[in-house]
Amino acid sequence: MEVNMKKILALALTTILISTSLSTLATATPSTKDEVVYGILKHDGSVENLYVVNIFDGGNISDYGNYSKLSNLTTRDSLNQADDKITISTNEDKFYYQGNLLSKDLPWNIQIKYYMNDEELSATDLAGMTGKLKIIILVSKNLNFAGSFYDNFGLQIALLLNNKLSSNIIADNATIAEAGGNKQLNFTVLPGNPFEGIITADVKDFEMDPISINAIRLAFDINFDSSQFTGQFTELIQGIEDLDVGAGELLDGLKELSDGLSDYVDGLNAFNNGLGQLSSGAKELYKGASSLNSGLSELSKENDNINMGALALQNTAFDAINAQLQGMGLGLPTLTPDNYSDLLSTIPDLAVVKLQLDGIVQFVQGLKGYTDGVAQLGIGADELTEGLKKFRDSSGEIAASANAIYDGAVKINSGAKELRDGMASYKEGTNEFKSKTSNINSEIDQQINKILDEIVGKGDIVESFVSDKNTDIGSVQFVLKTAPIEIPEAPSVEISEPIKLNFWQKLLKLFGLYKE
Repeated sequence: MEVNMKKILALALTTILISTSLSTLATATPSTKDEVVYGILKHDGSVENLYVVNIFDGGNISDYGNYSKLSNLTTRDSLNQADDKITISTNEDKFYYQGNLLSKDLPWNIQIKYYMNDEELSATDLAGMTGKLKIIILVSKNLNFAGSFYDNFGLQIALLLNNKLSSNIIADNATIAEAGGNKQLNFTVLPGNPFEGIITADVKDFEMDPISINAIRLAFDINFDSSQFTGQFTELIQGIEDLDVGAGELLDGLKELSDGLSDYVDGLNAFNNGLGQLSSGAKELYKGASSLNSGLSELSKENDNINMGALALQNTAFDAINAQLQGMGLGLPTLTPDNYSDLLSTIPDLAVVKLQLDGIVQFVQGLKGYTDGVAQLGIGADELTEGLKKFRDSSGEIAASANAIYDGAVKINSGAKELRDGMASYKEGTNEFKSKTSNINSEIDQQINKILDEIVGKGDIVESFVSDKNTDIGSVQFVLKTAPIEIPEAPSVEISEPIKLNFWQKLLKLFGLYKE
């Protein structure tokens, strides 16, 4: 019997130890929860008090936080607090408890300034005044706060101004709406951005409800398809590659033309020194000049097509980039070759777009210079051919005109060399343009992602505002309010009823002998 009792006691003790271990394990891991951070702000935006309402599903709850006070908002059960660890078990479907934080740090530095008739005043002094009101709200990053809330949470700042007490309300970048006899002013602050909001109004007997500042993690379901823009750029990139190949072929032709003109000038020099072979040489010279003129004429015929093609390419590039920018909603005016440089120079994030447009515009301008040069060369060739015709027909005048022909040929040769050098620079430009635009699709995607990150935050895992030991957070939101600005009530004056005096008291008072 004694042996059986020992076995029973051993089994019971083992069961208790296992149950205790399992219970400890169950409550050691932080529970899933939501946090709502409530902040009472002073009139100047500084924090007066912070408390958090923690929201859990029922069961064994384990939580962490440095609180000065705890309040069970769901049941009458006591919360267990050991240093920064809070535990409780509950059968409720939802369990709420409030914790007053020891720290008063927020992710944002909030500063509110009040002015009446351009004089800075405290909110208390401002109550009941009449004049020109100005309120400045400043928000910046609190560098002493280690969390990522500043970069991931957007702010909604709201003020109410009574229509009977205020008029001529101006608040740039705010939405203003009617709300039950009040003007409601709402400012939106995107994640990771400092903010300055300025409100002006004419007021009388000034009072104002609390300024509210709510912060939430922005959650936009943005599925941006950039292919509608990059598809056009793919065609542009292919066109640029074809243009670069064509420029290379044209440069090779101009090199041959320049070499031929150099030989031509050398021949003219020999001709000038060998007038004895005038007759036969004149025929050959005229024939060569005619061929040159014909070739230049054929080359000049393509000038308009080349220029029109370049302008079409430029228009396509500007149309594509304008379509992209309009799709981003940046509010920029339509970009043109005349205005794009001034508009994009002030936007560093669009520097790559400006660089691409610079290349396109420079390319079109360079090509215009090239075609003008070809046209000028054609004019010179016409003049040369006409001169050689006269030279052939009037061999008697050859000696006098030989030097003039030679000088003209030298100029043509010089112009051809300049044209060749210009085309070489143009070829370098098209090659650089090709290299700069070959990755434009991925660069556009990167820029779009960067802009979207600035709008909706960086998508980090939701962290606890209270403690980094809380690792399973569903959501966090902030609800902050300042105190209202109210005209203090006038102190009530207690009027005491006069004491009724009897005959003897009145008599004593008459002689100054009665004391109340």
